[in-house]
Formats: sequence, structure tokens, C-alpha cells
Amino acid sequence: MDTLVLSPWHWWAALAIILLIAEIFVPGFWLFCISMGCFAASGAAGLGLGFGAQLIACAVVSLIAFFAVRPLLMKRMWKGPDVRTNIDALVGQRGRVSQDFEPGLRLGRVAVGGDDWRAECTSDRALRTGDLVEVLRVESNTLIVKPVEA
Repeated sequence: MDTLVLSPWHWWAALAIILLIAEIFVPGFWLFCISMGCFAASGAAGLGLGFGAQLIACAVVSLIAFFAVRPLLMKRMWKGPDVRTNIDALVGQRGRVSQDFEPGLRLGRVAVGGDDWRAECTSDRALRTGDLVEVLRVESNTLIVKPVEA
């Protein structure tokens, strides 16, 4: 019966694949950079180079990936705190008045993003159903809006 003998390039390739899988669970693309280095070491081992050359290939490619590829990936894929969600995403959007605003009260209703919201206008101008408004901010469950000139 033959025994399974793994070459050093197998070990490097397996480590690279494990690191790529681990990258799914750890954000930041730093495991991705190390896995690229492991793939380079696997190639060096496949060419018959010694362990020292494999380590140098791993280190050099990992550093290149960390300083060249990672910033590109972070810029393209990683959307940090500037991604607006929920009510923060409403700021800057335009909507239509769904219930008239009275000039004295400045309160009415606005349809924005498929939902109907209680709204307060920043001006004393009377807004009628169908008028276009822009969301300036959200305070609690009330949109603060301003009229948009057509």
C-alpha cells in the first residue's frame, strides 16, 4: 500500500487556502495578503528551491500584497462608517408631500423612499400635496425638510 507523501508546496498551498477561507471571517484583507505570500512560497517549493527561499518568497510577496494590493481592495470593497443606512440614508433624498403643510404649523407628511413620514418644514411657505421637498435631517420620527424649487 502506497503512503501519501505531501511535498512542501502542498503544505504552502493548503495554508494559503486556509488563510483565504479565514479571510471571510476576519475583515481587513491582511490574511489575504499572507495567503498570497503562501502561494508564492508554494510556487518556490514547486520549483525545488530551499526552505529559506520559500520563506523569502512568502515574506516578499506578502509585503507587496500588503502595501500594493490591500489598499486597492480596501478602497474598492471596504465601506466603512461613511456608508449611510436606515434613517441616515434619508438625508439628502427628495420626496413628495403626501399631506398639506399649514403655513403656521409647518407640519405635514412626506413620502420618501417608499415610506410616509411625519415632517416639519424649515420655511413658513405652504406646501401642498405633490410638492417636492428635500430631507435635511431626521429628528426622532420626524423628517426636517425644505421645499425644492422646480
